[in-house]
Amino acid sequence: MCNKLLTFIITSQTNNLGMRIGLSLSFFLITVLVYSQDLAVKVQDSLPAATSLGTAVQDSLILSDKQKQKEKAKPKKPKKKRYIPYIKSMDEVTISDYKILYLDETEISVDTSLSIEGEYSFNFLRKDYFEYLPLPNMGEGFNKLGYDFQEQSFTPQMGARVKHFGYFEKEDVPYYEMPSAYTELFFKTTFQQGQHLDATLAINTSPKFNIAVSFKGFRSEGKYNYSLSRSRQFRLSSQYQTYDSRYRMRFHQTTQSLENDFNGGLSNDGVYFFENAPNYVIADESGQPRLNENGEEEFVFYDGFLDRSQLPTQTNGTSILEGKRYFMDHQYRMFPVAKDTTAYAMTIGYRVNYENKNYQINQQNANRYFLETYNGAVADTTYHTTFENSVYLKFDNTILGKLKVDLNHIQWDYTSGQNDYEKDTLLPNIIDASQLAMEVNWSKSILGVEAQAGFYNSFQEDYGSNAWFISASRPLIKGIHFKASYKDRSQPLNFNYYLFRSDYREYDWHNPDLLNQKFKTKSLVVSHPKWGSISGEWTSIDNYTFFNNITPIKLLNERFKLEVLQLNKKIDYLKARFDQRLNFRKFSWINNVQYQRATKEEDPDEILQKPGLNVPEWLIRSTLMLTSSMFNEALFFQSGATFVFFTDYYADQYNPLISEFVTQSNTKIGEYPRIDFFFNAKIKSSRLFVKLENINAPIEHLIFPDTPYDYYAAPYIPYRDFSLRIGLIWNFLE
Repeated sequence: MCNKLLTFIITSQTNNLGMRIGLSLSFFLITVLVYSQDLAVKVQDSLPAATSLGTAVQDSLILSDKQKQKEKAKPKKPKKKRYIPYIKSMDEVTISDYKILYLDETEISVDTSLSIEGEYSFNFLRKDYFEYLPLPNMGEGFNKLGYDFQEQSFTPQMGARVKHFGYFEKEDVPYYEMPSAYTELFFKTTFQQGQHLDATLAINTSPKFNIAVSFKGFRSEGKYNYSLSRSRQFRLSSQYQTYDSRYRMRFHQTTQSLENDFNGGLSNDGVYFFENAPNYVIADESGQPRLNENGEEEFVFYDGFLDRSQLPTQTNGTSILEGKRYFMDHQYRMFPVAKDTTAYAMTIGYRVNYENKNYQINQQNANRYFLETYNGAVADTTYHTTFENSVYLKFDNTILGKLKVDLNHIQWDYTSGQNDYEKDTLLPNIIDASQLAMEVNWSKSILGVEAQAGFYNSFQEDYGSNAWFISASRPLIKGIHFKASYKDRSQPLNFNYYLFRSDYREYDWHNPDLLNQKFKTKSLVVSHPKWGSISGEWTSIDNYTFFNNITPIKLLNERFKLEVLQLNKKIDYLKARFDQRLNFRKFSWINNVQYQRATKEEDPDEILQKPGLNVPEWLIRSTLMLTSSMFNEALFFQSGATFVFFTDYYADQYNPLISEFVTQSNTKIGEYPRIDFFFNAKIKSSRLFVKLENINAPIEHLIFPDTPYDYYAAPYIPYRDFSLRIGLIWNFLE
């Protein structure tokens, strides 16, 4: 028992001793660590205190902090605020804020009103037809009743101009500036089995960035054999500009296809059956009219040819015009004329345009209307590529006026399909050319006179143009306005005058020596807001060039042979026009009267005077219209009749192979009055159009059954019969 107690005491002492030793060692180590931190400050080789370090050592953190404190202590310059023009709220927006812009800086507002101008332009081209005479089917082409030679392009074009009537050029594509989404739907019926639709949707992701998508498509079978027309035309356009209007970008892309079947017009038999329907003279075996017992011609009634698809035509084939274009325009404006303004004194810009077109003619079984072929089938193709680069400067000064200077470089590649049937031919099939040109335009108001001037000059001789103009206008007394101008230009022809290749033997030519056409125009306009306007133009033309019909008389309307003819004598073209609108209560009377005369300088050595420029002497359009409303002004309408008449003249003949009009001096058209009745109505933002075209034709033949059908759009191509056309324009502003 004692031994166990002694053992326990010794063990306990031993454990307590170990614990005391452990605690002592732990305390010693903690003391050493704490003491070592104090010793680190007292080491002689240590760094000096922080206060002396800040003054002795450069690039230190302490010095940097002091510098920042000094900068903070300095007064700050007020930051210049960017000027942002006022943007209307949607509650303040009106219809005038929905803007449509064009390449030439023309700006219009969306128009949802009814007007006589809207009635005149509700058609395939969306423009006034006053000087146009449409062919029988929609989209088939237009004959011309008057000319404005100063509105042509300075540069040579592809050719096939009849196919280009419905083609959107770069000047035709609009850009939109909309405060909200905008939609326009255009619809119009066509001639049998088809419709016409043109739809546009414009949206904006911000007040200054707008995108528009448009598509135009139509199909019209027509009333004559092989006259089907159809098109598909896509347009994408966009405009962006900064809020201060310094920078602006425009872009558009187009993809277009216009296709027509063609028939060459009525044959000689077809002309007879068309004009004399439904009563035809009975002929004997020798072809002489058979007479009855009273000595009068005997007739037979047959109304089958009132169905125009039964009339015989010359030929059949298909023509197609396709094109793609990419266009972009950048401009930057500098030197604001005042503080807090979007007006600037100078603008610099760059513009690029690339376009590729091709024109095709296809005939599976060609006949001899266009004379001999190398092979039974015809497949002609013409390609045209244009690449344009432009740099321009604009200046706007209160003293000097507005000045714009353009420097343009243009590259053309025109290819008319190679003829594979005559390998030894010397005719080329390519025109590869370029041109550098400068254009200057100036305008200014001087003592109440609006003065304008400009010139265009090409630096290379081949396919070069030169032009200049000057104009002045000012208001006179009692609302009378006066404008006078002089324009002078020398410009090359379209490429198809210089070179054309075809599977038809007679449609191969190369004319590299053709001279530029020269036009000098003097014009004068006097207008009054109530009494209308009187305008006159006198154009002197040198080296007038055209396609001339040289078919022998005995083969007229059986064959179609032509040549490129350039006159060496001057042509004088006079055009005078009177426009007036008279209003009396709810009635309006709108008149357009145009007088024209073209004379060619005589050549004493010329036995037979060659044809020149053919136009009708008189062209008249008169509209009587009623304007009123119904249903407590919920429906606004305009209704009336339009009378159109032109004197007979040697109208140009349409040649579908080259898609051009050809001058001829054998057949006249005209002297036929045409009356269209219309009823147009507006309900909110939608407009309804109803038209009875050529309504006098069935009325005249009902009253006078023996009256011949003698209305033509071109020699051997009839004008449209009576038809009912219905259309709609619907605008959505949301």
